Amino acid sequence: MNDHDSELITRANELADTARSLAHATRAIDRPYDSYLLLGCLTATQRSLGQVYDQLANWHSNVVDGVEYNGEDGCGAGCAPGVARAELGLRDAAQFAGIVEDALLQAHNANSVVRWFDKSKNAAGASA
Repeated sequence: MNDHDSELITRANELADTARSLAHATRAIDRPYDSYLLLGCLTATQRSLGQVYDQLANWHSNVVDGVEYNGEDGCGAGCAPGVARAELGLRDAAQFAGIVEDALLQAHNANSVVRWFDKSKNAAGASA
């Protein structure tokens, strides 16, 4: 973080760092029951990310040239295709986030019927 980062950028950077760390950590799962808890957390996170994308799309739909931005490179005054394309991309992201959330919820529900061990027998045997 530097002095110019807003709280939004700081939080987004923290989320990116946490996601990278989680991607590294999920290469192996020593406590099988954690998979159920992890899927619940990921489902809630995906729901929140979908909301972020939707809110960003709404914000892009309401920005005004000369108020939030000063035209666009190579587009001319009053032209806002970059803003409009960003909004459409964010609407797609929000829609896809909902699809991913539904898939995670299905995985979480399916995972819930498995009688997971607290510790993997392979992990327990390796330390013996």
